[in-house]
Amino acid sequence: MAASSSSSNFMAPPPKMNKTSSMNSLRKTLGLKKTSNAELSMVPSRPIVSSTLSSPLGGSGAAPLEKDYHSLEYRLTHGHWRIFNSKSVFGNKDASVLVFDKKSNVKAPPKLGKSKTYSMFDLIKYETQQLMGLIHPRILHMEHNLEETKDYFSFATEQIFGNLESIVTDDSLDRLEIKLGVLQIIDGMSYLHNSAKMLHGNLTPDAIYVTATKTWKIGGFSFAVNAKEPNCYPCYPWTKKLPPCLQPDLDFLAPENLAPNQTTVTSAADVFSLGVLICWIYAGGKRLIDAKSNLETYHIVVGQLDAALQCISNELGPNLKDSMAKVLSLDVEVRPTVQLLSLIKHFDDPCLSALRQLDDIAQVFDPSQKSHFLSQTLNAAIPHISETVWFNRVLPRFNEQLLELPEMYYSITKPLFHILEHCESHNIHKMKPWIRKLMEATAHNKLLRAFILENMSALFRRLSDEFVEDKCLDVIILSLKSEDTSLQSSAIRGLPHVAEYLPISFITKKLLPTIMSLPPFLHENVPRQLDLLAALAALSDRCDVANVALLFGCISLCNSSHPVIVHAKSRIVQRLVMRDPNRLKDAQLFCIHLLNPLVSGLSTNKDLSAFNCAHFDDILSSVRILLDVLEQRRYEIEDRVEHKQSNHHLGLNRLGNRRVSMSSTNLPRVMISAARPSFSSDSRKMSFLSADGRLEDRGSRRESRDSRGSLESDMSIRIGNGSDISDDSCFSNNSAKGRRQSWLDGYGHSVSLEQNTNGFLETTSRNLGDRNSINFKTRNARASERRARTRSPNAELDPHREQPPARPNSFTNLGHNIVLTYRNLLYKDHT
Repeated sequence: MAASSSSSNFMAPPPKMNKTSSMNSLRKTLGLKKTSNAELSMVPSRPIVSSTLSSPLGGSGAAPLEKDYHSLEYRLTHGHWRIFNSKSVFGNKDASVLVFDKKSNVKAPPKLGKSKTYSMFDLIKYETQQLMGLIHPRILHMEHNLEETKDYFSFATEQIFGNLESIVTDDSLDRLEIKLGVLQIIDGMSYLHNSAKMLHGNLTPDAIYVTATKTWKIGGFSFAVNAKEPNCYPCYPWTKKLPPCLQPDLDFLAPENLAPNQTTVTSAADVFSLGVLICWIYAGGKRLIDAKSNLETYHIVVGQLDAALQCISNELGPNLKDSMAKVLSLDVEVRPTVQLLSLIKHFDDPCLSALRQLDDIAQVFDPSQKSHFLSQTLNAAIPHISETVWFNRVLPRFNEQLLELPEMYYSITKPLFHILEHCESHNIHKMKPWIRKLMEATAHNKLLRAFILENMSALFRRLSDEFVEDKCLDVIILSLKSEDTSLQSSAIRGLPHVAEYLPISFITKKLLPTIMSLPPFLHENVPRQLDLLAALAALSDRCDVANVALLFGCISLCNSSHPVIVHAKSRIVQRLVMRDPNRLKDAQLFCIHLLNPLVSGLSTNKDLSAFNCAHFDDILSSVRILLDVLEQRRYEIEDRVEHKQSNHHLGLNRLGNRRVSMSSTNLPRVMISAARPSFSSDSRKMSFLSADGRLEDRGSRRESRDSRGSLESDMSIRIGNGSDISDDSCFSNNSAKGRRQSWLDGYGHSVSLEQNTNGFLETTSRNLGDRNSINFKTRNARASERRARTRSPNAELDPHREQPPARPNSFTNLGHNIVLTYRNLLYKDHT
């Protein structure tokens, strides 16, 4: 775009024109008819740039490439170019505008005798001309031809992120990224030598551009030459008579370029330059040859390259160092070709190979091949790739190549979910756009929906996105209602992992009613029923008294009498009681849906050996629990009836005949660890409050280790909702013996942490010797009876120790104390 001829034009304020008038003025100039408002609304929106707007380079004047690019913002300086971020007018795509200020021009001395002065202008025009004719993924892509104004040279390329020097000196650069970048340069050089038949001639850090996708691309073709013959390129001597900026960088130039009377070189010259560049990259920006544009210094350093390589051997590593020794050889014949350089052991890395394939995935046209790479090869490499590379390379490639390919969404779900699960919290927000895309695509992709159903917990745990969570809830319901049994199975298998995150209103109003419509799906299918019971067990923790009836109804859908189904139901019973036994208030309800299936399950399986010992013990314990809860409810009904019929004036006789309910809110939790010699693998002793308030030893029954382990792994030992007790037990020693054992007794048997008491006594007798062993057992038997009435659970440890006088103990005589207290208070009121 030509600049204004007079600077005075820039001083006059521009006339105020709206968008319509400016467009009409332009059309008038071009001899076109005026634009109506309706027509104008159809024109793509673009900024109106006045010729008097301030230039991003300072001062007033036309902005570079203003017809096609706007919103120029300075990014960096790279070589002799100033690079600006910009937006294209058509499409509003990101791009970079490279600008050279003509004031920075450097000219060759006139004494060289050339008819036309050689300057930077000539190099710039030649560079852009060469760049325009090269199209390859590893060559910087030029989007707009060179344009010259009064003050600038400018052209546009794909968006540039930074220069190589700033990238290499950054300590956060992963070594895998360095390998990948070097391979990208090698790929670009291979294209130049084999396809374009071109010698780059000046492969330096300033010739490498890092794009917005973190791809390393080759530019800087000011000294590139085409082959005269196969692998034969013209070369020009490096001279002190020209300014260094008008010649190739001496520090990266091959020695044969400086040989006397040398007129041609081979592609090995570029290989030498590439080797020096690789050493510079791995050394963190330190030059292997630092001649400071002095030919004598250059020749000295080149003669000592072996020593120079030894100085950076730690940075290079043994494999790369051996290869660089050949690449930097002064003998041209020893140097390998560019293609062979990419095959050295240093670059033999599965993760590196996966990232290279990901860079080139746009060139894979077979959908099945592309899908296999994403779901298998890349997914296997992702765990071994650093998080920095995930967000610097993998995710940008997904955005660039796969965002508009919904058919590939299922293939990248595994890599995406792995990244979501293992990335740092400050990077999670970068995953949200992709997760939203996946959730929107689940309605049309069966495989994608099934995967998300089984891995949905990661979305609830890691993301805080209401849109994604709402979509997850919709996917669950739609899948359960689907006629596709595989989707129904995936939804049910995923429920245990997300139950704790689901809203209670969703569970009660949508999820459980939907599950009630699954009988055809569950009919005579044991694995499906088992999956559903696992899901209901997790959901039971979220259900309260008001909606537990719906949960029980869902449990009844699993009507198989298979031992594993019966056992699964018994575990749900234990889970319900341990979490909140108050949910079992409706005796009829839990008898129908819980107690009856357990009993009928035992009766249906005539051969009880179908149950293993641990499962059988669990089922029996659950039956005892439900029977005791049923008894508890019966006693509570009696209490309410008696309370209604009784007067406020209660006597001692009335109190003595009344059952006192001691539920989990009344009885304290007691766990006493007795200090005793360890004769078994567990030295703890469990004591429970009996019906009359005494400490009882629940070690009378030995259970299998499997039984104890199965319950101890799922439920904590909890004392609560014990059997109702009568005050008659305070006055009668036979009452406690005549009562049926409570569910705490049965449960205590299953989780007892102590070996059989008789076995303990026998072991103690053997340890003390055969002398008076019979008397010892007798005394211990009596001590055991006394222990039920006294405070000490350790009397049998030393039969010869004199027992101290019994002292009041609020735990061992709790029931008796409560009764006496109530009697005294009520008697006082009566009198």
